[in-house]
Amino acid sequence: MFELTGIPRYRIVAQATTQRVEQVGPLISGSWSRHDDELGREARGELLIDTGAYGAMIDLEVAELLQLPLQGSREVHGIHGYGRLQQFSARISLPALDDDGSRTVFTAVVECVAVPSLSAKNREHGVEVIGILGRMFLRGARLTIDGLSGRVELEIGGNGASDQR
Repeated sequence: MFELTGIPRYRIVAQATTQRVEQVGPLISGSWSRHDDELGREARGELLIDTGAYGAMIDLEVAELLQLPLQGSREVHGIHGYGRLQQFSARISLPALDDDGSRTVFTAVVECVAVPSLSAKNREHGVEVIGILGRMFLRGARLTIDGLSGRVELEIGGNGASDQR
């Protein structure tokens, strides 16, 4: 688990139109990669912040492209019912600002389930959603969504993320 300290170490800010936040939800830029990949291969896109989702999710095509290590499968449920999805371990990277306002990158290795056609289903809204960050990721963060301005701000403490089950 990671926790938010008195002064956040990472601040991620995204600005969108209010219409985009209304149609798609709060999005932040980021990337997925193998946690053990030293060649720098990554998949970049947008991540949906979803307080209704339990854990992290990755587009299945992205997981396969990156050849992420399979960790088994997990039973999931949502608005469409129950199912079993493949579970992977991946590194997530989010462009951020540090305490001094300098550009940096927040990275964490997380367990994520792979959702078929996640990116394809969101392209109709003009976005490339490669993943979803749910409550297990957000539990150590402060999330502000300003629906009037379209601004999304995520503050993550300095201890890093782990235990994303």
